[in-house]
Amino acid sequence: MNRAGRVILILGFFIAIISGCGIFALLTLNQPQPVEAPTTKIVVAVQEIRSRSEIVPDQVGIANWPRAVPTPVGAFDDPLDVVGKLALSPLYPGQPVLAKILVDKPSVKETRGDAALFLEKGTVGIAMPVTIKTNVAEAVQPGDRVDVIATFRSQSTTAAAAVAVATQRLLADVLVLGVGSWSGKQRAQTDTAYTIVTFQLTEQEALVLEYALLHAESVTLVLRPANDREIVTLEPVTFDYINQRYGFKLPR
Repeated sequence: MNRAGRVILILGFFIAIISGCGIFALLTLNQPQPVEAPTTKIVVAVQEIRSRSEIVPDQVGIANWPRAVPTPVGAFDDPLDVVGKLALSPLYPGQPVLAKILVDKPSVKETRGDAALFLEKGTVGIAMPVTIKTNVAEAVQPGDRVDVIATFRSQSTTAAAAVAVATQRLLADVLVLGVGSWSGKQRAQTDTAYTIVTFQLTEQEALVLEYALLHAESVTLVLRPANDREIVTLEPVTFDYINQRYGFKLPR
């Protein structure tokens, strides 16, 4: 190939490259570009927030909420608006923080005690003394839910009658408002030992618990799994139950 032919070949090669790039750019420009959906910034939980707990800065953040979906009523756009308030129900990561589930402590502290802020309408607070055995080795903390187990002993008025002893669940799915003494505010989770637990109960349930504390042989707490609200039917455990279920065959 002579010199002129090589020049023409090289020029043709470069022209082909330039043409290809131009066509690629043209095709790219003609492709429909994705349209970014408009959003609204709202405050959401970024960590689990327990019911009846005070919100701290690390637990909330900002998320982009699509405007095509109605913004939840009572949503906030600044995390500082919710920090320091009390959450009346649990919040989970990604869940919007709404005004209807918050209590503003400063606005009511002059008229009501802090403990009263945690109580739902139709409920009362009642305290129960506990030991390291009866409070699940101090695992029970504010916001947990527990079942209350009691053992009662009955004694017939006749000397020949046998003593009947039965253990059964007394109260189920009870909300723990606080542990230890209330010193102006709900006690947070702590490693410090405590000897008393405060529950939220209906008033009738409070009467049942008070009766058990006065007359039962023992009253013990059992800790429920997080987010488990199911209540199963239990059979009272008696001397006969142990004999029949486990084959002890002990004489009465």
